Amino acid sequence: MSASAESVIKPSVCPLDCPDTCSLSVTVADARITDVRGSRANPYTAGVICEKVAKYYPAFVHGEQRLRYPLQRVGPRG
Repeated sequence: MSASAESVIKPSVCPLDCPDTCSLSVTVADARITDVRGSRANPYTAGVICEKVAKYYPAFVHGEQRLRYPLQRVGPRG
């Protein structure tokens, strides 16, 4: 992280489709996620998140295969 980059903690939610509905506290610097932690805002999970999200969320958000713009249909429908 560069010296000019200021880290900001922002609220987010888990992208996985599980019943826990985890809240996240995401640290962002230079428009990139640098850390992911569970947020205590959700009393059900009380700041705990699964290892999948803690380890892979930044790669999921900043991944090479992520769509960066809306897709447009080419040709007729169907």
